[in-house]
Amino acid sequence: MELLLRPSGRFGKHFFLLALLFLIGSMPVNSHIGVNALPAHTQNLRYTVYVSGSNRGTLRAQIIRLADKSFNIRLETKLHFPFTDVVSLIQVNYSAKGLESASSLKHINNDLKEEVYIRRVEGGYALKDLDGKDSRLLTEIPFSVGRLYHDEPVGMKELFSERLGAFVPIRTLKAGEYELIQPDGKKNVFVYRYGICTEMRTEMMACNVRFVLTD
Repeated sequence: MELLLRPSGRFGKHFFLLALLFLIGSMPVNSHIGVNALPAHTQNLRYTVYVSGSNRGTLRAQIIRLADKSFNIRLETKLHFPFTDVVSLIQVNYSAKGLESASSLKHINNDLKEEVYIRRVEGGYALKDLDGKDSRLLTEIPFSVGRLYHDEPVGMKELFSERLGAFVPIRTLKAGEYELIQPDGKKNVFVYRYGICTEMRTEMMACNVRFVLTD
């Protein structure tokens, strides 16, 4: 399901890094909040993204929790490099039963490079990617990567990646710290305080990458 970029030239290293950053990966499924399902709580988080110590952009994470225990998540990441702008958007809709629909889109210099849509169907989920390839997932999705900024994955062994369209393992390193392992073996570490992610860090191509909560 993952769409790989194979850049060349002096900025190739950044593109390989971005492939990792957007595991969280990002945008849109249309969510509709009905008259009888007014928001119970909205929480907005903003992260600064540092690559090898340099500020390269932001991640804005929003969750709207409704009175019927459903909730909607929107993650928008904007990164800026010389001659390259990357915008990634993930949107996820949950009911009390679990994930109902999700999408993950990525644009590089305004060109759509990645696109994945997920929706609940009888017996599981239907998935479609940028090339129009359809696939099915015959299981429930109680927790996905898109939730990791607002919800601590206590007791979870695997999470569904909206960007990859597949489950990935996660393990507890210590209290409030978890390691997400990607299919290629690379790792993202999420750090929590009071149930909110305060930092995500990883390393790619000798670059240290940190998502740091700023407000």
